[in-house]
Amino acid sequence: MAAVILTPPVHHWIQRQEERIRREGRPLTRAEFASARNIGLKDSGRVRILVVAHIPLPAGWLLKGIARFSRVALADPVALTAGHGIFLCSAVAADPVVVRHELVHVHQYERLGRRAFLQQYIRDCLVDGYRDSALEKEARRLSIRAGRD
Repeated sequence: MAAVILTPPVHHWIQRQEERIRREGRPLTRAEFASARNIGLKDSGRVRILVVAHIPLPAGWLLKGIARFSRVALADPVALTAGHGIFLCSAVAADPVVVRHELVHVHQYERLGRRAFLQQYIRDCLVDGYRDSALEKEARRLSIRAGRD
């Protein structure tokens, strides 16, 4: 139920973040493009990366709602994927494992669609926790495999 309630405002917030990344971000490097291809992205040319000092988070009631429903404190993330846009914290911007992990999330957005991805991601994090959510497990597994290819 919480995922259904939280998905529409998160969807709107994610859409605004993707627009910002598309305006201000850079295209993938050759190595990142190769990783995206290995992961199976359909539209790697649309992906943009924006390196920032701190990853933006939704403000006010939305963040409080997510924290209340999940019963976990929200830590400062080092990366966040919004559709075909990726925020990377400057501290990890050169880490290919982190980049590949976020590229897997782009692939998941492509495969599921924005709304379905967000609803599943929120639901899984609320039920199973961030580390044990199916989409996070898949991102960790595929980002490691893509690094070996």
